[in-house]
Amino acid sequence: MQLGRKEYFLSIPEKLRQLSPEAKPLWGLMSPQHMVEHVIGTWRISNGRARVTKIFQPELLEKRRNFLFSEDEYERNIPNPVFGNGLQDLRKESLSASIDQLESEIQAFFQYHEENPMVMENHPVFGALDTEGWILFQKKHMSHHLAQFGI
Repeated sequence: MQLGRKEYFLSIPEKLRQLSPEAKPLWGLMSPQHMVEHVIGTWRISNGRARVTKIFQPELLEKRRNFLFSEDEYERNIPNPVFGNGLQDLRKESLSASIDQLESEIQAFFQYHEENPMVMENHPVFGALDTEGWILFQKKHMSHHLAQFGI
């Protein structure tokens, strides 16, 4: 990441605006809007706007955290451990509206963590994460989905 962390993440919506709503992924089933709405969910958890009370498959927590804090990238075509291989219903009226919300959620993340530097928010797969843990997750997760569309 050449840019600062905040600037890097805030540059992502502009990159996504270059995608056509009809763009085909290099792998997987998601449309561009499905992908954006998928990542919005994790930003909402990381910025305190949505809460996770249950950790999915807690017996796998240590293994999954080892992955998160490694240099390993997500594999292609991995099923979502919470939702499986299905596509979720779209919530926004357009890709553009979804990208606008993503931008808002990213901004909210940095504001929330600047105002609450000791906050921990639960990820449904990786457990409680502090700001640095969420940054690692978001970088890894966003890189995976940007690559999915050749960005």
